[in-house]
Amino acid sequence: MKMFLAFAAATAALATGIAAVPQTVAAKEAPPAPGPARPFTLPQMTTYSLPNGMHVTLIPYGNVPKATILASVYTGNIDDGGNVWLSDMTGALMEKGAAGHDASQLADLAAGMGGSLSLSNGLNITTASMDVLSEDAPQAIGLIADLLQRPDFKPDQLEKVRADLMRNLSVAKSSPNAIARDAFSKTLYPGHPYGQTFPTKEQLAGYTLDQIKAFHAANFGAARTHFYVVGHFDAAAVRAGIEKAFGGWKAGPAPTSLPVPASPDPKVVLLDRPGAPQSMVLIGERVEKPGANVDFKAASTLLGGYFSSRITRNIREDKGYTYSPRASVADRVEGAFWVESAAVTAQSTGPAISEIYKEIRRMQDEPPTAAEVQGIKNYMNGTFVIGLSSRGGMANSLSSLDLLGLGADYMNSYVGKVSALTAADLQNAVKRELPLDKMNVVVLGPLDSVRPQLEKVPEIASKLPE
Repeated sequence: MKMFLAFAAATAALATGIAAVPQTVAAKEAPPAPGPARPFTLPQMTTYSLPNGMHVTLIPYGNVPKATILASVYTGNIDDGGNVWLSDMTGALMEKGAAGHDASQLADLAAGMGGSLSLSNGLNITTASMDVLSEDAPQAIGLIADLLQRPDFKPDQLEKVRADLMRNLSVAKSSPNAIARDAFSKTLYPGHPYGQTFPTKEQLAGYTLDQIKAFHAANFGAARTHFYVVGHFDAAAVRAGIEKAFGGWKAGPAPTSLPVPASPDPKVVLLDRPGAPQSMVLIGERVEKPGANVDFKAASTLLGGYFSSRITRNIREDKGYTYSPRASVADRVEGAFWVESAAVTAQSTGPAISEIYKEIRRMQDEPPTAAEVQGIKNYMNGTFVIGLSSRGGMANSLSSLDLLGLGADYMNSYVGKVSALTAADLQNAVKRELPLDKMNVVVLGPLDSVRPQLEKVPEIASKLPE
């Protein structure tokens, strides 16, 4: 009891003290307004080409004695030719061994240089990269050359790779998000590699070692490769290392150009998932290549591209329909797209779609506020510069932009272009790129309860499949 009374007295005294604090402490000052964005300029770079056509970019960056090395080969699913994931299988088998070194030995060699060796596949690009101590940069260049030019393609590793990809396929095909995105890609890019997300199990089971070797021989070469070194390095030693490692590589063909077909008529695709508590919703359409169109990227960000975006505030914060709505612009060499995606509660599927349409229409009808525009400009410029603050970020960003035909000029002008945007620019970008009657909609959910909701959404009711 004594302890209780002592505690009560102390609590009362503390409360009395707290109550008096606001009377004696000055009000908290508002933080200063952010200053204008500073122009961004890339460090001085050196670009040149080898006689076999391989492009090289060297960028001195920072004082830490490390260098990021990145080789971008312009091949990927675009070259599958209907054999979906053949490029993925080729890349996965390349990582299993090269120049007589198995995967474990390759990892040990890379670790001895202070880094690791990785290879990744995409739609139009395959990249091999390392981040190593500066003194080991020439040796690392040689290891990447072995990986790209001299993969072992051992038969005993093929089935291990196949089993891994089979597991990946099974996991992806069980994911509502992946299933919905597969349907969305097929709707936007019918008959094109961009629309072929998954192979069949029969396809994956049937790919042979000869097919993989043929894919590598046909698609990996100097003329399709851009080599980057970013960081603190001996330029003369690096140039000599590149010439030694890649000077004798065959040129091979130019990168594949496979234009996408004209945009098809917009569709509403319904996929049944009986009993599901949520619906996966994707709404979007093809857009112009947005790389140079910072006005549309800004408009997309304001609509749904960051946490304080309009759609996020509407259907997450105000309505509680979903936890993680997100708008994104997907750059593609042959054709980009915009999409708003959200996993919404099943009973709110129709209302959520209505609110997404409402926010797009509102931005078309009236310009955003000055505060919204300034906030977007600060956000975009900040994330852009932060993304280039590391060696890897610099190398990967420049590689992606070179793939799209934008390159260093885009990076140097980005902050200035974003800073010059106006409210009218964002409004006009949404009018130009997102006509409401061109939207494609994919809904994966319990259709017995969801379809009646969709029939009440005027923008899509007439497009519902029978």
